[in-house]
Amino acid sequence: MNYQNNIHTLIIPDVHGRIFWKDAINKFHIDEYPGINIVFLGDYLDPYENYPRYLEGEGWKRRHAIDNFKEIIELAKSDNRVHLLFGNHDMHYWYDARYKSRVDVKNYNEIKYLFLKNFTLFNVAFEETINDQKYLYTHAGVTSFWLYHLHFVGENGIRLNNEYKVDRFGNKVKQVSDEQLPFCKMLSKMTPTADELNQMKINFQGQANLWMAGYERGGDYNCGSCIWADLVEWTSEYADIPGIYQIFGHTLFGGGSPDAAVIEPNGRKYAMLDSRKAWVLDNDGKLNEA
Repeated sequence: MNYQNNIHTLIIPDVHGRIFWKDAINKFHIDEYPGINIVFLGDYLDPYENYPRYLEGEGWKRRHAIDNFKEIIELAKSDNRVHLLFGNHDMHYWYDARYKSRVDVKNYNEIKYLFLKNFTLFNVAFEETINDQKYLYTHAGVTSFWLYHLHFVGENGIRLNNEYKVDRFGNKVKQVSDEQLPFCKMLSKMTPTADELNQMKINFQGQANLWMAGYERGGDYNCGSCIWADLVEWTSEYADIPGIYQIFGHTLFGGGSPDAAVIEPNGRKYAMLDSRKAWVLDNDGKLNEA
């Protein structure tokens, strides 16, 4: 494929300690492609070292994954084309969730320090528009089910802002504070945009809703967030959000085969790219292997 002057975005799906991203970055060097976007879809750590059926012949270890992660952080600091998103295997290192997914307990504090020190480098979402088509990048995709859930949470917060309770000191206080009200209003009308989603990472209520895992992922909810939604949730014809083409990873479709990425299934507006290889989105809105 002739990429020159036609490449718009380089997409790096779930890393999990792998190094395929390096070849992709070298292929699209900043000297030749200074104007492109480079989007990492998250899950930089927690390699499948104990799951050889997924990674036969790779053998990445947790120590290697941490060093690899440090290289990605340095890349993001030095290359303004790079946008780092986080996934479920990243958020559990800085958000004190009651359950975690294949977390590296031995190196937990070191990894948590890396995320907190470089917190501003990571976001929930990235968006861009090509030929009037909006593209929204997240780790697992924003389903209509989770979006409606957020609308309900926001509307409920607005209602509770007008209701009071008595605290343990006998003071009458609002159930939802005035300080939290703008965030609730944002949730109630979320469309979604990358800006709206990114506000969630720095709000306690937003963080809790980002950590929603559906039943398919062993969670307690009937839908997953944009870092947890399983591909099964996306099989519903009602999951799409009109007007938005979504690009995400998260699900090792077909046991993790490099050829198993789901590209525009049945003509619908999403692509699931967790396939152990990089992808490019060109100026015509077409996805291809990098």
